[in-house]
Amino acid sequence: MKETSKRKYILAPLLLVLAMGNSGCGYRVRSSVGSLPESIQSLGIPTFQNLTSQYKLEQWITGAVLKEFNVRTRIPVISKQSGVDAVLLGEIHSVQSTPVTFGPRSFGSAFMVTVQISAKLIRLEDSKVLWQNRNFTFRERYALDSDVRDFFSEENPALERLARAFAESLVGTIIESQSLDPQKP
Repeated sequence: MKETSKRKYILAPLLLVLAMGNSGCGYRVRSSVGSLPESIQSLGIPTFQNLTSQYKLEQWITGAVLKEFNVRTRIPVISKQSGVDAVLLGEIHSVQSTPVTFGPRSFGSAFMVTVQISAKLIRLEDSKVLWQNRNFTFRERYALDSDVRDFFSEENPALERLARAFAESLVGTIIESQSLDPQKP
C-alpha cells in the first residue's frame, strides 16, 4: 500500500470526527448570570427565621442563598434588610427525618430529610411583594453507618447539601420569574 493511501485511511476518520464535533446540535450554554428588575439595584437577605428546633439550619440556608445571589446576579447583596432596594425574607417551617431503608438490626440505615420553607421578595419603596412561594419543600437523602463504633450522623451534611440545592432553585426561580419583569405580560 502506498504512503498516500495510508494517510487517507488515517485522515478520513479523523476529519469525520472533527466535522461532527464542530457541527453542533443546536444547544448552547445559557448564562448563569441573571437580573432583577431595574428598580432593584441592591438586595438584602437577612437570616431566615428558623421556626424549627434544628440547630444552625437557618445559617446554612441563608448563607447558601446569599452566595447563590452573589454568583447569579450583578447587584450588591448583603445580609441586612436596611439600605437596600429589595429584601428577601424567609421562614423555615419544618424539618423532618424519615427512615427510608432499614438495616439488619431493624433501625433506619438511610433517611430522607425534608425541609419546608416559605420565602418572599419585597420591593421596599412601596412594600410590593414581587415574588412569593409559601411552600418550598426540599428533600435530601443520607445514610447512617450500621457499625456503632464508626457512627457519624450524616444529617448535618445532608442539610448543608439541601441548603445549596434550595438556594440554587430559589434564586433560579426568582430570576426567571416573569412577574418580576414589568415588560412581560
